[in-house]
Amino acid sequence: MQFIRQQIVPFVTILIALFALVTVSARSFIDADLAQPAPLEQLTTNSSLSNP
Repeated sequence: MQFIRQQIVPFVTILIALFALVTVSARSFIDADLAQPAPLEQLTTNSSLSNP
């Protein structure tokens, strides 16, 4: 149990932090502009069909 607390848990924590860092950093290389709002055209057409 001591080995898991001293070796495994910190290693897994660092892996999760590195994965999050890479994931957030990768957004800057995506061609699509993620700052734009989501398109609402499909939402309004679907909701108008379901609510007569």
